[in-house]
Amino acid sequence: MKNDVLKINYNKEIDAVVLEWITAPISSEFREGLNQGLELLKSTKAKNWIGDVRNLGAIDPDDQKWSNEEWFPKALSTGIKKMGVIISDDIFNQMSVEEIMSKVENAGFVSQYFDDINKASQWMKA
Repeated sequence: MKNDVLKINYNKEIDAVVLEWITAPISSEFREGLNQGLELLKSTKAKNWIGDVRNLGAIDPDDQKWSNEEWFPKALSTGIKKMGVIISDDIFNQMSVEEIMSKVENAGFVSQYFDDINKASQWMKA
C-alpha cells in the first residue's frame, strides 16, 4: 500500500511489516497509517516491525498518547517480537518517538534505533 503520506509493505525475508513515512501526516493520517500497518501485521502474522520515521516530523502529544494507549496494546497482542525504528535527524521527531517508545520499553518486545533501513533489516535476521 502506498499513498502520498506513507508506504506499507510486508517483507517476507525478515517477517516484518515495514512502514515508511514519506511526509509528515496530519493526525488522522498518522492514526490511519498505523492502523493499516497493524492490519497487515495481523493478516501476515509478522513478528517484526520496521518504522521509518525519518520524514514523520514531530508527533502531536494527543497522537503520542493514542499510540501508547490504543495502538501499542493492539500491536503487542499480535505477538510482535522486534521493532526497529529508523530515526530522523530532526530533534523534535527524535523526542516524539523516544517519548512513545519509552512507555513501552518493557512490554515484551525488543526495540532498537537505526539510521538506515538495511541495518534494521540485518538486525531482524539475527
